Amino acid sequence: MTWPRLSVSDYPEMLRKLSFSALVVAIACTSLIRAYIPLVDQWLAHLDAATPPLEAIASIKIPFGTFVVGLCAALISESVRLHDKISSALGIRATFDTRWILIPLALLSGATLDRVKFGRIASDRTRLMDDVFYKYASSGKQADIDKHLITQALTAWSWYWLCVESNLLLILTAIVAAVFSNWALTAGLLAVVILLTFLMRVFRADASDYAGAEVNAILEEPARRTNVKAVFDAL
Repeated sequence: MTWPRLSVSDYPEMLRKLSFSALVVAIACTSLIRAYIPLVDQWLAHLDAATPPLEAIASIKIPFGTFVVGLCAALISESVRLHDKISSALGIRATFDTRWILIPLALLSGATLDRVKFGRIASDRTRLMDDVFYKYASSGKQADIDKHLITQALTAWSWYWLCVESNLLLILTAIVAAVFSNWALTAGLLAVVILLTFLMRVFRADASDYAGAEVNAILEEPARRTNVKAVFDAL
């Protein structure tokens, strides 16, 4: 097994990190549910009978039924790009890309903007990100700016999405606990959600700082600045 690194330098590494964290969080949540809600434990016990417990780190044994739930969460996280689905539903990246990347790039490059063009920046975000940002700040080998800066930005986002996906799993677990009227467990899970939500704000602030640094790095080269300006002037 290839263990995910705490820092990530490309998108596949981030997906591996998110899927691994989904596995761990789902196993933890399932273990809590099984410990506090006997009926759920009985349901999953049928899966436990299929194979002996799996041994994890430090001789921790994970019941097969619990592992299956965790594995399903990990597969969903990576196969459907769960963080991306959540982002699209809530407009997370759309808002961030427009506010912290595209508009600063347009203004700092000297492009002429009016109300109509501001609207087009938001509606044409995907194409513009490819043309004026990822063209120079891709995590691939062709990046024109400092690779370390890109790694820092990706790492901040990976921790942010880890908190987002973990919160989803925790909220779903809290709903199960509430259905069975285990209010103490529900309150405890929601307390963790609040903590992770605070951490999300920290990681998003870091991502904003790194985005600003990437924007400055792109525009510091005259030819890139001219190209970026031309793209926005053509809107």
